[in-house]
Amino acid sequence: MLLSNRSIAALGLLLAVVIFGVLGSYILGQFGHNFNQKMDLVNSIYFTIITLSTVGYGDIVPITPIAKLFVVILIVFGMGAFLTALTSISGDIASRRILDFSTKLTSIEEELTKEQILLIGSGYVNTAIANELKNNKTKYIFAVSDSVIADKLQRDGFKVVQMDLLSEEEIKKLHPDRAKLIVIDMNNPVDAVYVILILGDIAKDAKMVVIVNSDDAERRLSSVKKMVKDISIINPQKEIALELLSNINLNKRNE
Repeated sequence: MLLSNRSIAALGLLLAVVIFGVLGSYILGQFGHNFNQKMDLVNSIYFTIITLSTVGYGDIVPITPIAKLFVVILIVFGMGAFLTALTSISGDIASRRILDFSTKLTSIEEELTKEQILLIGSGYVNTAIANELKNNKTKYIFAVSDSVIADKLQRDGFKVVQMDLLSEEEIKKLHPDRAKLIVIDMNNPVDAVYVILILGDIAKDAKMVVIVNSDDAERRLSSVKKMVKDISIINPQKEIALELLSNINLNKRNE
């Protein structure tokens, strides 16, 4: 519905005031010399509209006390009805525009977040991944909690969202259920656990990768791994160390 019931009622009230003004001025003009001109139907409509619009040309004026009292009542009720109708209709138009804008924005957000890679946390691995995705023009969103880091990343050309990563409502805005990959790279393992638990409820079918920087953090997150369907835990430092040791042992054997 274009107009709300309140706006329709306000327009009905305004119409009633106009009818009151037309009929009242017509009756007063027919019985007694209450106006300075003859009040036929056309003059009654003209006088009512001019009075309610506060234009007041002054070509038709009341000249008796009863006519002046009638005009005062018409102005008081007319202004109230007019302002009520204007406010209500303006509110309906503004609400519709806001709704249309919100619908378009939601549609845009859904398109932008469909089949994207979601990077949560400002660790060095996520930063490196974001840089590669940016260069490859792959869709991604980089979510960080620190506003200073977010500003720096934005200046570097990354698509960054600064938000409270420990808030379920905030994370829902990222539409993690539509992400094809979620990489969690946070300095605090406790925060990482909390984010994983949130995502475990929201994005049950999404592929998740958690970056850890210590054996202790890896042990803590291993217990959470059992609670989430599709999650991998990667310790880059440990993997680099194992690869280096493997290369050293291989070189020794070759010698």
